This record gives sequence, C-alpha cells and structure tokens, in this order.
Amino acid sequence: MERRNFLKLLAAGGIMGLFLQGAKGETAKLLRPPGAGDEMSFLAACARCGKCAEVCPLGCIEIAHGEAGLSMGTPYMTPLEHPCDLCMKCTEVCSTGALRKIPKEEVRMGVAVIDNDLCIARRDDDCQTCYRTCPQYGKAIKLERYKYPVIDPDYCTGCGMCEHVCLGNPKAVHVKVRE
Repeated sequence: MERRNFLKLLAAGGIMGLFLQGAKGETAKLLRPPGAGDEMSFLAACARCGKCAEVCPLGCIEIAHGEAGLSMGTPYMTPLEHPCDLCMKCTEVCSTGALRKIPKEEVRMGVAVIDNDLCIARRDDDCQTCYRTCPQYGKAIKLERYKYPVIDPDYCTGCGMCEHVCLGNPKAVHVKVRE
C-alpha cells in the first residue's frame, strides 16, 4: 500500500472513531460557556473557531482536544480552576449563535451541588465563603438556619465561583452539567 493511501486510511479511521465514540454517548459531559443551548444544538452550531476562548479575560474557557470525541475543538470550562464572572464577551464574538446573547440572570451553564459531609459549615465551623462570594448573592445560595449553605438550582448559573472559593479539602462544592 502506498504511504499516501495508508495515511488517508489512517485519518479516515481516526475520524470515524471520533464519530462512533460520540454516537455511543462516550464523550465527556462538558460544562459549556454562557449562552450555550442543549448539547446537540451547541455541537451542531459551534464553528470550533476558538474566538470565545481568545476573548475570555479570565481564561476560563478552554478548547477540548481529541479525547473529547465529537466535542473536539469546542469550548468548555473547568470552574474549579477558573470560575466564570459572566462578562458575556464570549457571546459577543460567537458568529454562529452557538453561544447566544442572553441576560446574565438567565445563564444556566451548570448547577452547583454541595456535599454536606465535606461542608465546613455543616461541621459546625463558621464558613460562609461560598454564600458570600456567589454573584447571585442571596438567591443561588441560601443559608438554612442562617448557617448552612443550600443551592437553589432555579438561580444557580453554574459559574463555579462557589466551587473555586470553597475552603474544604476536598472541596464540598462541585458544579455539574445540567441534564
């Protein structure tokens, strides 16, 4: 077999593998930037240009690599490392509408979940770090009995500020992709 044909066959197999991986649902669930709709619509609309990551002032938007299957080349966020401040600049540079321009209050990237077994406040220590840092102050995180943080998913944007600032080791707060 000629080298050129071999390379074409190898590339075709790799691309087919990505599609099969995505078809089986084995691609990782990624936390998408503000304004992203449902996953399938987002994947169909995203041009994989990387402009959203380039314009992000906090560097919280990353671009998925080959191990992400069909999500390769698309933007995602890891709030533990870099929470989103909802500046919405990513939506301004998205030319395909994959990241729609919506009010900050309507952003629903993910939802924070608190592990009560790891929460410092639940161990009767004074801690309100996640509550005081939340951009949706008094709405997305409320205090039960004036002490224990509780997430209200109706207001949580999934920005990850609570996960990022959590004093627990390991962290008691994690942002999960909305189903």
